[in-house]
Amino acid sequence: MDVRDKAGRAADRAGRGVRRSASVAGLAVAQVMVQALTVTGLVLCAAPAWSRALEPGSEAASGTAPAPAPYTGLDLVTGGDYAPFTGEDLPGGGLVTELVRRAFAVGGRQYDVRFMPWRRGYDGVVSGRFLATFPYVRTPEREREVLFSDPVIELRQFVYLSNRSAMDFRDGGDGDPGRLEDFGGRTICQPVGYALPAALEAMVVQGRLTRQAPSDLGACVRMVATGRADVLVIDEFSGAVAIARSGLAEDIRVSERPFAVVTLHVVVGRATPGAEATVAIFNDGLKTLKLQGVYQQLLSSHTAPRNP
Repeated sequence: MDVRDKAGRAADRAGRGVRRSASVAGLAVAQVMVQALTVTGLVLCAAPAWSRALEPGSEAASGTAPAPAPYTGLDLVTGGDYAPFTGEDLPGGGLVTELVRRAFAVGGRQYDVRFMPWRRGYDGVVSGRFLATFPYVRTPEREREVLFSDPVIELRQFVYLSNRSAMDFRDGGDGDPGRLEDFGGRTICQPVGYALPAALEAMVVQGRLTRQAPSDLGACVRMVATGRADVLVIDEFSGAVAIARSGLAEDIRVSERPFAVVTLHVVVGRATPGAEATVAIFNDGLKTLKLQGVYQQLLSSHTAPRNP
């Protein structure tokens, strides 16, 4: 399947709370999504803390947040290069950044949000230097180090293949044994700070699959497009944006069916004082945003409209 078609499908699903959709749009939708989400070129380096007072008529007017509480002394941290979810160059810092900030605000908590490399931010949360980070997929290794919030968003992961590779992906469903066999002896690209699906991680550990781990998602897209890697497994939204930004859609093909369905979470270090209370406050705030309709409004504001 052409990547431009998949990008269109990704944009078509976004405004509906990330429901499954069978519709397919063109590459123009991915370009609209990039224009809607990108203000300037992606800034990859760590930057000063991102903090903004509540704007008149925003949270207060909608009744989603009380007056800001005093600064707590710890920051939230996230990474860039993950449009439309997080990024310094995105409106509000990205969809998940804005959701997290508003969910905590409902509980009367105000935090600075800092952008830095994924590994540095995650390690800082585990050590207690930072309060929480996001968005992260649940894995057994992470479960030992951090507490996970309720799901912030549910995503479908697709297989993106290099047109320069002979690799095929038999996406006949979870019962198809060829789903994993197709990865045997291949090279998969996984950016630093990202998690592979558990079955593919096991293949890497067993030496049946080779992993390349560049610093960002854009580098992975270029490696797949040029044949330096055979495959990339990533969610449809960030995959669509990254490929459209790269201008290399003609060199990449995408599976018709998802490889897996995952959820993204806020995580707090297990050793951080008040970790369980922090997670509970966030979860309550997220539920409130959904009940008040703010959650759906944010999904719509951070994604492109359906192609007419």
